[in-house]
Amino acid sequence: MVTIKGNRAIVDALVKNETKYIFGICGTSVAGFLSALSTEESIEYIITRHERGAGSMADGYARASGTVGVCQMHSGAGTLNGMLSIVDAYRDSSPVVLLAGQVSRKLIGREIFGEAKQFAVLEPYTKSRARIECVEDIPKIINNAFYIARSGRPGPVLVEMPEDIYLQGGEVNPYAVDVETQPLSLSIIQDTIDRLLNAERSVILAGGGVLWANATEELRSFAEMLQMPVTTTQNGRGSFPEDHPLSLGLSGWYGGNSVADEALEKSDIIFGIGCTFSSLTTYNFTAPLKGEIIHVNIDPSALGRNARCDYGIVGDAREVLLEIIKTLDTKGVSRKTSTWLEKISRKKNKWNKILWGADTKSESVPVKPQRLIRDVREIIPKSSIVVAGAGLHHLFITNFMQTIYPRTFISSINLGSMGFAFPAAIGAKAAKPEEPVVCLIGDGDFMMSIQDLDTAVRYGFNVVTIIMNNNSYGAPKAFQKLTFGTDFGSDYQTPDLAKIAEDFGARGWTVEKPAEIIDALESALDCGKPAIIDVTIDPSSIPPLNVNASLRLRQSSA
Repeated sequence: MVTIKGNRAIVDALVKNETKYIFGICGTSVAGFLSALSTEESIEYIITRHERGAGSMADGYARASGTVGVCQMHSGAGTLNGMLSIVDAYRDSSPVVLLAGQVSRKLIGREIFGEAKQFAVLEPYTKSRARIECVEDIPKIINNAFYIARSGRPGPVLVEMPEDIYLQGGEVNPYAVDVETQPLSLSIIQDTIDRLLNAERSVILAGGGVLWANATEELRSFAEMLQMPVTTTQNGRGSFPEDHPLSLGLSGWYGGNSVADEALEKSDIIFGIGCTFSSLTTYNFTAPLKGEIIHVNIDPSALGRNARCDYGIVGDAREVLLEIIKTLDTKGVSRKTSTWLEKISRKKNKWNKILWGADTKSESVPVKPQRLIRDVREIIPKSSIVVAGAGLHHLFITNFMQTIYPRTFISSINLGSMGFAFPAAIGAKAAKPEEPVVCLIGDGDFMMSIQDLDTAVRYGFNVVTIIMNNNSYGAPKAFQKLTFGTDFGSDYQTPDLAKIAEDFGARGWTVEKPAEIIDALESALDCGKPAIIDVTIDPSSIPPLNVNASLRLRQSSA
């Protein structure tokens, strides 16, 4: 048992949990914490320009690394500033620990200067909340926060640090989280295999749970053994290589393709693993999924919540797949290609010919988004981490940019929030400094987080940011025009972003013609600094859509 001050006990617990970065902004409620952190060489403190940026950097770090991201915010206004980033992490199941300052313990609840009801505000969007009431509890609270954030269905956890705890002394003991596991039922595994082998038109729907379970190799082996085509959710991108012959790419209305959608609708059995059958995948629950649904998820509440569950398995994606593969191996079971698979492959080839048509080679001015993404895809390494913004441009990215490796596609998916992508790309670069990180983002989205370009410059996080600039909020503009016949309130004039980048100490390029794209991108990748490429794109370009499903979605919303 060791006697120690509260601030040092918090830092020691963070070290024990292998924290490498903390993204945050100072404030009086966290001054004592930062004082102790200043003496800890194993943790780098990243001073950000906005709390929302700090949270999104921690989120991007978590998604790229597969570990817990840590952010810190001042009490009251600071934490409320960062709330949107915590909601992003919650909706997309990303493990983030938020260290939030708070007023002194005896003053909590008296609405003094700088106080907010942080527990109440964040309760719907965190897996757990804990306030440090005494020094002795610090190891337990911090260790539990990391465990809860990463276990089960990942998500954010709030740890509140009252400002009078830092200099208080106390005796602390090492604390380890007790973990209990339940073995999978072999009869359930065998029953699942029997159902899949009896199916004639089976398909796999893989979600983000496959990535968090580190089950990508197992998913690939399973799909190949049974020759099952694989489509993914947005958060599941990277769980199965999109250049694989069995890959159908992304399904759903936020950038999916009609071949994957049709496979889900016409299959006689869907093996959904690590997914939730969300509104995005199912076109707001209008997709006619007629086949039997086998649903595997570590979160029991996900089974049957959004779609019919004919056969549910509660379990970690990797453990379930390993048991299935083991059983198949033992019995020497495998399956050859089928008429169903051949039919899907023909449709996929036809779709790709249409997709990669004239616009991807267009020399027209302004630049077609399809042409821009094609050139980016050809130049950057396949292992690059691509962070996509929210908006109409997102649909071009998901259709024309393949994801081959795990944890190389990051975006605000289920919330679709602007202002996430750029700071998340900074966090991803902190997690993977050896990999190119490319942020593809709209001009409206980038302007909501431009201040953290300074953060990228100061710490040498050399993210290449490609701005798809149409001088408007493109998605709401298109929706308003289609629905109401007007486009009021969507257009503006974006300033010279390349010049602003140079003023920040970054590098900047302006691209107005297709022939300029590759030279600018190669220069940006090699410049050794954060880089901005401002590309003027054609605002009239329409992204690929599943027309029938989109009409069905529109009719259901009428």
